[in-house]
Amino acid sequence: MREEHRTRAPRAGAAADPSPGAVTLRYGEGHFLFRFDPGRFEVVAPADFEEGECSDAALDEWIGRPVGSPPLEELVAPGDRVVLVVPDATRAAGVARIVAALVRRLSARGLADERVSILIGGGIHRPPTPAEVEAIVGPGVSRRLAVHPHDANDYSLIASLGETRRGTPVELNRRLVEADRVLVVGGITFHYIAGFSGGRKAVLPGCASERAIQANHLVSFDLATLEKREGIASGSLDGNPVSEDMIEAVSRLDPTFLVNSVLNSRGEVTRVYAGHWRDAHRRGCDEYAATHAVEVAERRPLVIVSVGGSPRDINLIQSHKAMEHASAILEDGGTMIALAECAQGLGRDDFLRWFVPGGSRATAEMLLRDYKINGQTAWGLRRKAERFRMLLVSSLPEEVVRRTGLEPHASLESALASAPAGVRGYVVPGGLTTLPRVAAGPRVAGASALRT
Repeated sequence: MREEHRTRAPRAGAAADPSPGAVTLRYGEGHFLFRFDPGRFEVVAPADFEEGECSDAALDEWIGRPVGSPPLEELVAPGDRVVLVVPDATRAAGVARIVAALVRRLSARGLADERVSILIGGGIHRPPTPAEVEAIVGPGVSRRLAVHPHDANDYSLIASLGETRRGTPVELNRRLVEADRVLVVGGITFHYIAGFSGGRKAVLPGCASERAIQANHLVSFDLATLEKREGIASGSLDGNPVSEDMIEAVSRLDPTFLVNSVLNSRGEVTRVYAGHWRDAHRRGCDEYAATHAVEVAERRPLVIVSVGGSPRDINLIQSHKAMEHASAILEDGGTMIALAECAQGLGRDDFLRWFVPGGSRATAEMLLRDYKINGQTAWGLRRKAERFRMLLVSSLPEEVVRRTGLEPHASLESALASAPAGVRGYVVPGGLTTLPRVAAGPRVAGASALRT
């Protein structure tokens, strides 16, 4: 049976086609509707992939029942200087809803608006535009509170808190160090280097110096073997040297309170974890792994993966994370079709400099001389392009995609026409938020069989 599909650009959050043998694959602000033979393709997604949005009452209840911490109201006083740390536009976390709930609680506690500010922790990403700032924190809050984007390269705004045992300088935005109380907001999903997003990542890398960020991520790459270190994988916290280094660094600051969210496929908040910045995050990660790690019976020669739409597929650097996940269930020599609009390009103007002649080995040798996080992402892309046939459906210029070793396509239809005919495959509609594993292989603690 030939797969039929069509494209359109509906409102964000359009529901999947309910008929058997059809799945919505999000792409930027629109989607592809992929119709397929269920005997040939298997959809790999968590059971709660289309879970409904939580109510404001539920969100407030979760914040009011913190994990490992007294209630927020007992931790702040009316005269405190409070900084709320939030992620930038490349991260989906339902920040506006959470910030609004926190500001209501702080106001009720007696804190005047001038005692509360927001720090957008974008790490080494570009600064957010005014429109992005308003979208991140919400128009009401953006007009009401002072909002400051973090600049990882402005060392006049950086304070030092020493260094970790692994040698990472604990250099953080001075606003955090000088605040009386720091509240961190973020979202929990898988991260291919740190194990999980959220928690400590709001501070390092979110609000750290570039020097600190590069030093921390260097821990993930073994400069002797030119490979990832043991423990560096999505879903891995215990024994993950990057995450452990982050925790040690952030312990020097010891944030006051955390609120982390879990989102559904439409980017809506479905669950919130609040409380101690370590304990609440850990509980969220454990529960997320139990519901979002999906086992399959075997590797297959074809995998179609959607990064998950905007902002998850905002650029190629961010989109690579979903390709990393999907590669775990793809046969060596197999074909991956990745759907990532990359509306904001590669993610960095200097990203292509890592794609020198000589393949992934040449990129690894560049990292040996001058390690950069985005160089490791380039190395990961090149490794996949050497191991698999990688087809990318995006808005990137064809010559740019070819430079990275991927094969450019303008539509899912074009990519499918180029893929092997008749082979069995998987479809992963949420590549960033799904961790596929072959059942016989290593498992995430608490993972269950959730094949759809």
